[in-house]
Amino acid sequence: MAQYAVKKISPKLGGERGTRNPNGPTSSYDLVEPMEFLYVEVIKTINKSVLNPITHACKPIVEITLGNYQSSTRDLPVGPDGAWNQVFAFDKSTADVLSVALKDGQFPNNTLIGKQNFKVAADIPSRVPPDARMAPQWYPIPSTVEGYHMELLMSVWFGTQADEVYSNAWFAEASLVSAKYVKNTRPKLYLAPRLCYVRVTIVSGHDLLASDPKRTPNVYVRAILNENLTGEVCLKTKPIESENPSWNQDLIFVASESLEGTVKFELWDLIGKGPPHQQCIGTLEKKLSEMTALKVPGAASALFYDVEPGGKIIPEGDTRRFSCRLKMKLATDQSYHVFDESTQYCSDYRAFAKGLWPGTLGKLEVGILGATGLTPAKNVEKQRNAYVVAKYGNKWARTRTMVNNKSPKWNEQYSWDIYEKYTVLTLGVYDNHHILSMNDGDHVPLGKVRIPLSLLQWNRIYTGSYPILVLGKEGLKTTGEIQLAVRCACPPSTLTFFPPSYAFATAPFRLLLPKSHYKSPLGFPQTDQLRELAVGVNCQNLARTEPPLRTEVVKDMLSPKNNNFNNTPKWITFAVCFCVLWLLPPLTLGLVVYLYPYCLVSFSVYVMIKVLVEYYKTRNGTGPPPPLVLFDVKLSRLEKLDDTQALDEVAEEFDATSAVEPAVLKMRYDRLKAMGAEVMVFSGEAASQFERFHALWTLCTSNAVVLICVLALLYPVLLVYYYFSLESLVKVFITVFVFKWVNFTFNRLDLPSAFKNFFRRLPNKEHLMM
Repeated sequence: MAQYAVKKISPKLGGERGTRNPNGPTSSYDLVEPMEFLYVEVIKTINKSVLNPITHACKPIVEITLGNYQSSTRDLPVGPDGAWNQVFAFDKSTADVLSVALKDGQFPNNTLIGKQNFKVAADIPSRVPPDARMAPQWYPIPSTVEGYHMELLMSVWFGTQADEVYSNAWFAEASLVSAKYVKNTRPKLYLAPRLCYVRVTIVSGHDLLASDPKRTPNVYVRAILNENLTGEVCLKTKPIESENPSWNQDLIFVASESLEGTVKFELWDLIGKGPPHQQCIGTLEKKLSEMTALKVPGAASALFYDVEPGGKIIPEGDTRRFSCRLKMKLATDQSYHVFDESTQYCSDYRAFAKGLWPGTLGKLEVGILGATGLTPAKNVEKQRNAYVVAKYGNKWARTRTMVNNKSPKWNEQYSWDIYEKYTVLTLGVYDNHHILSMNDGDHVPLGKVRIPLSLLQWNRIYTGSYPILVLGKEGLKTTGEIQLAVRCACPPSTLTFFPPSYAFATAPFRLLLPKSHYKSPLGFPQTDQLRELAVGVNCQNLARTEPPLRTEVVKDMLSPKNNNFNNTPKWITFAVCFCVLWLLPPLTLGLVVYLYPYCLVSFSVYVMIKVLVEYYKTRNGTGPPPPLVLFDVKLSRLEKLDDTQALDEVAEEFDATSAVEPAVLKMRYDRLKAMGAEVMVFSGEAASQFERFHALWTLCTSNAVVLICVLALLYPVLLVYYYFSLESLVKVFITVFVFKWVNFTFNRLDLPSAFKNFFRRLPNKEHLMM
């Protein structure tokens, strides 16, 4: 089990930062180890030869050599002024002499014109941001060939990964990568557009005409969301045979942040079966910007919209303008949060409307140090071209690709704004297959690491080596380890023992989701369908970036947890629930009565009053029906046997296994797995609630400590007011009566209470399960 545990590491963060107090103030690049690079910026070259200049056009090529590494401008595109404007990066400890050679690529053997050497220790300066960049200089290239008097405009300096040219540099280990595809190896930040629900409620249709006037149209509405960036998405209603059909059906789309698309409505008349036997009898097109923008829980107004008739639908008789109409509610639901990742590993709960966003709590800072032992699951001998993708909210970060390296060192730092601490950071390690060509296959995932922020303390640095685990048919395997440094930084408070802001103080008690999710909740199946649409929209948006974030990478990062039925979670949840059971009730009650005998009378009175109240409630009612039948048909679920599934369930009781057809047996097996999955999810949720109770009892988080302190202050007051006597019982009844009679505002709200929000944010161990 040691290979599956997180190992503590002590890197020298920010120089010697790791050896000092880990609770120090935040600064740029203090969560990574400094890496020194030799940067060479090659801009352009000119020929200043006056005597006997060369008669052909010179095609200069610059080759830079440092130790065993060599980089060249041979495949780089040349600008209109003959400039390359390319930065090359080398490891500082590679060699002692930097050689810059200039060749003429007009000849087959690339004739050497001359070269310039630099002593690494003496001739090259150092530069650390925020210092200004080194000004380029013209370096003369000594030439032994007649007709060349070349000068090269370039600059050379020592820098770190904090340098602004780091993200665009061509690193020495990637020198074998084609210049066309070197962009696929560079670090990038991606900001995915925020997503919004587009709710289209098709209420009814009026005065619909069929192609044949003697026939009643059988109509359904097809709505097509067309966005310039993400393509088309089509949804449709159920068909209804009527001239004035009533659907009352919601069609929900997922649109990107700009909301510049259109929704096209088409009315199709089903003449027969199949696509050739249906005809479009009307069309309508509406822009998203013209729809009602809902920023509070509610619904848009139902309006009538004229529909343009189809090409073959011509009203007879009256020559006046005639148009069929659709009654619809069109709105962009900006008060919802669109889930594009699993609710178990969600990193953001904000609504689309920025006015509904809560205040920021702090900064999430992640230092991606490196990885060790990256071995693929299938081909162990192959070298890895590994890079890391980190996602939190709608901001994605991608490190540079380390070519042919099983133990890469990235030392790159990224940061995100924290709006909710009950979120999860997701990091994935991938193998880049687009080094030499774009047709080398998909990027292979090596594994993911998820870190819940609710378990992290503020302003504390967590450094560790996290195993990359992959669960497959062969069992649990480790494909390597990734070294990370994580910190949740919040601004210091002006007063001691006080939170830094109002948003920080109320964060544990506010609603986890926007109010619309509680006022008009979406069902779980519908949420899963919309999540798949949101994943597709995100894939298309991020594929349009340059360099693109691959679709298979985005889908793997957003892939939900597998909820299929299996025995492992079943036994885990059973063990968690069994640990909190009341195993010996008689012994415990007997011990309480023995230690506190004066409570026995009050408890007995309470039990008798409860029994009398229950008896009074049942005596005045109708009471249960007399048992005139032997079986309860409704309880036995036999009242609806016209359903195919119900008939098959009854037939399953009488069929022998050997006599059942394989297709029927597979169908029953799938149904049993679905039922088992529902039971597994329900038992898992119960186990999570028990774990939250345990987290509250053990004070494992700072929020639990705050709540216990508040209760400890209120308990003496309540104890004095409700002292154990006859008056206390009267006070309790009076208090309950007053609260029920007055019916305070917080008791009338249909939103979760502050205690429920607090309890929902308590940590559990669900993220630890594969």
